[in-house]
Amino acid sequence: MSDQQVNFQPLRDEGLSEIDEKMLSIFEPALESVSEATLEEKAGGVAIELKKLVPMNLSSEGAETFLEGFWELLIGIAKCVPYRHSGQILLVKIATNLNESGEAIEKKGSSWKGLPFLGRYLRDNWIDPTLEAGDDETEHYSLEEWLNLNSFSARLLGAGLAGWVNFAVWQLRHGLEEEMSPGPSTDSRVAAAGEWIIQSGQDLLRRCLLNSALNEAEARSYSAGALYAGNPGLCLERWGFWKRRLGEMRGKVGESAMRSIDEAVESMTAAEMAIAKQRKDTAEGP
Repeated sequence: MSDQQVNFQPLRDEGLSEIDEKMLSIFEPALESVSEATLEEKAGGVAIELKKLVPMNLSSEGAETFLEGFWELLIGIAKCVPYRHSGQILLVKIATNLNESGEAIEKKGSSWKGLPFLGRYLRDNWIDPTLEAGDDETEHYSLEEWLNLNSFSARLLGAGLAGWVNFAVWQLRHGLEEEMSPGPSTDSRVAAAGEWIIQSGQDLLRRCLLNSALNEAEARSYSAGALYAGNPGLCLERWGFWKRRLGEMRGKVGESAMRSIDEAVESMTAAEMAIAKQRKDTAEGP
């Protein structure tokens, strides 16, 4: 894991509310001192403290407002945590604790279960800095922050806490299915694509094996890039293309993106072997 320090000053420079400051004061010491041995303990402790900050007797509208504010802060924190820092794992474990707690957020019974409104907030602020600039109402990311956020989002998909396959397909399309000139933006796009495979490869491969039929909206969202002439959506043909394309890109990117490529190819092979073993074990029976 990376020994890079987590710097929250850019987040503070954006301006934080009083409750955001209280929440950040819970996250910050845990992220600064986390280790593999303390992940579970710290994740549970942070989740408990965060739940204490939920205002009493919230209406449905109040609960939605609270959750949207919380997800905004969590995304802000995630973009500050280096993508190979153990704090990324901690954030996912905190989200897991909140999801599994099932505790009510508002008086009519809504709870943390399913991490409500996170997907909507993330979709509204999914602004790839290599493709578009965003506006005053949306998040702005540096290339480094964008890679960190992709790592966190991919980890949530891999952990079964989210189903946003569209984000994975978009980044894999942008990073592997388009012609790109060498440079920092290309490195960022390739590394972000690799991160979805590294952190959620088995989930993506299972979906490729299912090769589910797409509705009209999915067909548009999962459309192919210029270099991929196969079937849209998630299928083994596209999985194979991504694996070949990663190899082709290896000599066209910088050292950091090259490491991401190597990890992604290893993750694809490991996912293939793991699923093949599961199928063999199932076929053979007990």
